[in-house]
Amino acid sequence: MRELRTEPLSGDRIGQAYPLIQASLPQVPLGAWTAFARAMMMIAQAEQADTGIITVLSEQDYIAGLCSYRIEPDLMHGRSLTAEPFLAIDMFHRMAVVHALADAIEAIARERRCDAIHTTLPDKRGGRGHRGLAFDLTDRGHQVESVRLCKILPYRAQGAT
Repeated sequence: MRELRTEPLSGDRIGQAYPLIQASLPQVPLGAWTAFARAMMMIAQAEQADTGIITVLSEQDYIAGLCSYRIEPDLMHGRSLTAEPFLAIDMFHRMAVVHALADAIEAIARERRCDAIHTTLPDKRGGRGHRGLAFDLTDRGHQVESVRLCKILPYRAQGAT
């Protein structure tokens, strides 16, 4: 059984997280990642944890997964935690990292009394065409670059607030 742990990304580990960003989102340069991570950390301090970056650390203390998150109102689902990008890399047990990260964001969402979790995964299927979307905007320069999943939290389904 893996001994993974989760913790917020610290300023001294921003550079250590970049290989995960580069492997998953190769179009994102180091400077953009660094600026994004620092901005998220500043917002998290100013807005009392309505935003942040959570990491999954391996037994060897390397960053095997991460996602940034923000809590915001959503028209369909009410108070929602949006996790994007949701990234996980592991040579042998990638799904263990995925599950640890999913558990961490769900714990944050429950603690913050969210009604739903929206998780955005990079689309590694090619990004071309609309593949069943309601509208095809590829002729206008749009492309599919991610897939958004939604999990309704149980207490909302039962009518609690």
